[in-house]
Amino acid sequence: MKEKLKKRSLAENIYIGLAGIFLGCLLVQFLLAGMSVFDDPAKWGIHKIFVHIFGYTIPVLMIISSLIGKFFRVVYRDLAAVFLLIFLMYLTANVGWKVGWLGALHPVLGVLLIATTSAGMVKIYKNPALTVEGERRKEPSKEFGLFNWILLGAFGGFIVGILLSNIVGIISVVLFDVPMGIKFLPFYLAFLSSIIVPLWMGRRKG
Repeated sequence: MKEKLKKRSLAENIYIGLAGIFLGCLLVQFLLAGMSVFDDPAKWGIHKIFVHIFGYTIPVLMIISSLIGKFFRVVYRDLAAVFLLIFLMYLTANVGWKVGWLGALHPVLGVLLIATTSAGMVKIYKNPALTVEGERRKEPSKEFGLFNWILLGAFGGFIVGILLSNIVGIISVVLFDVPMGIKFLPFYLAFLSSIIVPLWMGRRKG
């Protein structure tokens, strides 16, 4: 029996491309950190600013592409691990100056972040959802459930809130030389998304 040739969807290709860009940005971060230690300490400033540009932005776009491509259930564990590692990297970067062993974990978490992102990218690269005949990969039969959609909505809203806060802060510093933003914006968006996402998914199923 002739084996079916597999074909990736546009959303899957976008996901792979975003993951590749994210990995490239992580390598640039390692390069900037190395340059700041061995060449010019001023590179620490670029290292700190650059992460705000891609840190949460690209993973959020990866979530969106996986939802559009209907393969979120295949990679949600990998994406959850990515966001957890990003949070821990921010934590160790900010607290590491006071607690030495936490600061020492910062580059280790960076290596784990590269490995986790690569694992999710390879998973979609090697196992596309579509074949040339248009048959879809079998997805887990377990129903996602209302509570899970509430958690996903809250988590997504919180991440988008952080992303928007960073963007507004960067723009305000560039334009007005003063950091500006909306206080508790991530929590407001988390609350709204925990309501909107389950309602929206309920309407789709209905």
